[in-house]
Amino acid sequence: MEEMEFKRNLYLEAQAVEVWLCNEQGQMKFYNEQGELGESLLVSNFPKHIKR
Repeated sequence: MEEMEFKRNLYLEAQAVEVWLCNEQGQMKFYNEQGELGESLLVSNFPKHIKR
């Protein structure tokens, strides 16, 4: 998780509009420069959990 958070910060510093992270259980988290989002602002109907 530490590596994923590091990469998230790199992407945001490189002007990414949004960063999506998926953990091993399939739970999605969405981030922008203000912090964690409740859902993607780019694809609002993207699931918050994906099946493996």
